[in-house]
Amino acid sequence: MIRRLWNWFWSPTSRYAWGGIFIVGGVAGIIFWGGFNTFMEYTNTLQFCVSCHEMRDTPYAEYKKTVHFKNASGVRAI
Repeated sequence: MIRRLWNWFWSPTSRYAWGGIFIVGGVAGIIFWGGFNTFMEYTNTLQFCVSCHEMRDTPYAEYKKTVHFKNASGVRAI
């Protein structure tokens, strides 16, 4: 049984099939990773954060008065 699986795995058609699976899986992983990072960057913006109806009215006005919004280095905490 193991010998038959071993021979099947190393036969030429299987080798190309496994290679294709690994290549397609690698490309799909890279595309997923890029899409995920792009989405994370988009949701990490101040405009996205303030777009919520709960954040727009009171919390954003209070946030603009804190040290997290305006500080000496110019870096904002989002």
